[in-house]
Amino acid sequence: MNSLKALLIVTLMTASVAAMAEGGGDTVMDKMEAARATAMISLQQSGSATATATASNQNTSSSDASRSN
Repeated sequence: MNSLKALLIVTLMTASVAAMAEGGGDTVMDKMEAARATAMISLQQSGSATATATASNQNTSSSDASRSN
């Protein structure tokens, strides 16, 4: 009888945790989408400055370019 009660408790706890976890994913996805939208707006606003910086970096000689592994 005690093992049946323990099994019932474990089953109910597992079901409740799974139900709470399902709603948490929606919140995380909403935050990720908002952060992506903010980053895209920031990228679009700084797009012209980045293009100018990239063009000026291409004018350096190959020996002056920094290398990374």
